[in-house]
Amino acid sequence: MPFAALTRRGVALLIGLAALPAWAHPLDPLNADEIIGAASILLGGGAAQPGAIFQSVELREPPKQTVLNWRPGNPPPPRQATVFWRQNRQSFKTTVNLGAGTYAPPALIPISEGQLGLTIQEVSDFSFAFNDAAFLKALARRGIVTPAQLAKVFVTPLTAGSFGLPEEGKRIVKAQMYFTEGAGINLYARPIEGVQAIMDLDARTVMRVIDTGVVPVPPATHDFDEASVGALIGLRPRMKPIHVTQPQGPNFKFEGAFVEWQKWRFHARFDRRTGPVVSLVTYAGRPVLYQGTLSEIFVPYQDADANWFYRTYMDAGEFGFGLLASPLKLGLDVPPNAVLLDALVSAAIPDPSVPVLPLPLPQVVGVFERLTGSPAWRHFEQFAGGAYEGRAEVELVVRSIAQVGNYDYLLDWVFTQSGVVRAEIGLTGIDAPKAVAAGGGDEAQSTPVAPGLVAPFHSHFFNFRLDLDIDGPNNSFVMGHLHTRNAPGPRKSVWSLEEHVVANESEGRIAPEGHGRWKVINPGRRNALGQPTGYLIETHDTAEPLLKKPDYQRAGFIENALWVTAYDPEQRYAAGDTPNQHPGSPGLPQYVRNNRNLVNRDLVVWLTLGHHHVTVAEDWPVLSRHKLGFELKPANFFDRNPALDLRRAPFEVMH
Repeated sequence: MPFAALTRRGVALLIGLAALPAWAHPLDPLNADEIIGAASILLGGGAAQPGAIFQSVELREPPKQTVLNWRPGNPPPPRQATVFWRQNRQSFKTTVNLGAGTYAPPALIPISEGQLGLTIQEVSDFSFAFNDAAFLKALARRGIVTPAQLAKVFVTPLTAGSFGLPEEGKRIVKAQMYFTEGAGINLYARPIEGVQAIMDLDARTVMRVIDTGVVPVPPATHDFDEASVGALIGLRPRMKPIHVTQPQGPNFKFEGAFVEWQKWRFHARFDRRTGPVVSLVTYAGRPVLYQGTLSEIFVPYQDADANWFYRTYMDAGEFGFGLLASPLKLGLDVPPNAVLLDALVSAAIPDPSVPVLPLPLPQVVGVFERLTGSPAWRHFEQFAGGAYEGRAEVELVVRSIAQVGNYDYLLDWVFTQSGVVRAEIGLTGIDAPKAVAAGGGDEAQSTPVAPGLVAPFHSHFFNFRLDLDIDGPNNSFVMGHLHTRNAPGPRKSVWSLEEHVVANESEGRIAPEGHGRWKVINPGRRNALGQPTGYLIETHDTAEPLLKKPDYQRAGFIENALWVTAYDPEQRYAAGDTPNQHPGSPGLPQYVRNNRNLVNRDLVVWLTLGHHHVTVAEDWPVLSRHKLGFELKPANFFDRNPALDLRRAPFEVMH
């Protein structure tokens, strides 16, 4: 995890934070003064003690109806913050009223409800490990003994999961080490295999070193910068330029944190845990999505080895998807016409001058239009003398990219001229490699990718929280299936659609194999043809867990491809507030235990995308982008094709 780099960046950019704009809308993120103020209120009131580690300070959104009713010029609703912190080896949560300078009684989070996610302060420095005799002995067995060699040992803190082991009673990580001598961009090519160090984060000590036997450290660095690749296999001829320009500027505009484009209007903010959050999404003034956000990521590796079995990560709840956002490069991560935006999150970085650091993340969000090179719609009619009508397809994209250890995750929110909202995840970066002796490795669970290296199979599950408000908050969820029916006469069969309204949260648990036609409708609104207005949820990227339940208990949300719940502002994360080391089944399995009614009420849809990554040689040394996603697609929301009114594009090539 690149926590040390974040520390340097945060301290360097702290200067000038006072110039950051204050909030203008109730859903705007906390500014620097508010982040520091929330921690200061708790310290001043004695709820937190000097030296407390403020794991996160985030906006607590006002009640939904308050947000919907608010207009510029109205009295501002109270600004509140949700704060999680650690002190005296215990975890706490409270809500701070920033304007009043008050807070709710802090709630202790017992170990039975998990641990807070990792903080920069805790895992930016593992120098204490190099004072541990057992740790040094394990490295020495692998020929790493000199100060220069030890300085090249990269310690990565890996979350421990929950398996009922004795060490899980403490706040821990299980460290994997890599030897980075000679390395450039690829820090993961030379794993120091067969050894792990269990670290107590509170005591800052090595609890135990497990050494299952020496495996040779792979000699090659497998760097993939241009010079290294050119020296190894040569490079292709340079490409001729391809220009993406908008000489008259973009077609979207900003109004505070709102973005307006092609009848779409939405509020965008950046969250420490989940990254981009789109809210108050409307099309031509009609509500579609009150809020959409990534909720959780679960990544279990398929290796039961003593040094690998625990690798079942929660990349949002344990590490912070937003916190690990990386700067975007114009012309590479985003097209040259993108507008790059900064973000600000809270970070528990040691600094004597402030109790919590408001950490600027420069240029971590890109907003851009892209010409897809395909028509939004078209028809060529040869029987009308070659008549042609078509419209070029343009999309608006809001993108961020998080570096979570060896993986890089692209997250796009895409808005189309046809009334579609699409979310896309891109997976790239570096496969987590495992060093093996010559001829080693289980090819039923991994693939050889280089001499002495295999890439274990693993899965990625991404859960999205979608608070759909189709023409308002009173909605119903409709489940549909296509069925074959007998037909009279020469035609023997046809298929037809059968739909039913899901009555309660028990019915709203839909397994991957139960995939059907998912639709959210507003029973009280109809289009000109008399049909209830609605939006479909479409995806082909669901996946079964393929694990026994004890192995994914704390990520119980992956059991179903889709969950429908009654709206509750306290239910924000598919695996709950504190999935780190959680021994139970937090989040969605608990949210639905009361089996609430779902008919004609405010609903939240939780969609899980899944990808079982069977690694291949072509994944190494860097992974070509793999994409998965879903669409929110209008279904009788309009009276006709909403893209019918598009003009011919000025960039069409006319013959």
